[in-house]
Amino acid sequence: MVAFLPQFVDPHRGSVTLQLVLLGATQKITGVLVLGAYALASGAVGAWVMRHPRARLWQQRLAGCLIIGLGVRMVIGGSTSR
Repeated sequence: MVAFLPQFVDPHRGSVTLQLVLLGATQKITGVLVLGAYALASGAVGAWVMRHPRARLWQQRLAGCLIIGLGVRMVIGGSTSR
């Protein structure tokens, strides 16, 4: 926050401290709301998946394929600096 927020503060529009506090509070409250919504949604989806064995099986298969795909990409990806 110390590196990000000061670029949005205008010293000519009032107290710099108050602007930083308001921007920081807005950022934190927004983060809590968004992450809270993700947590509630993932809890609901997780409960649904646990009640449906076929959905759990496909979720495990998909996760396994993604992990294998990432491993293959690491093996054949080579260097990223060009």
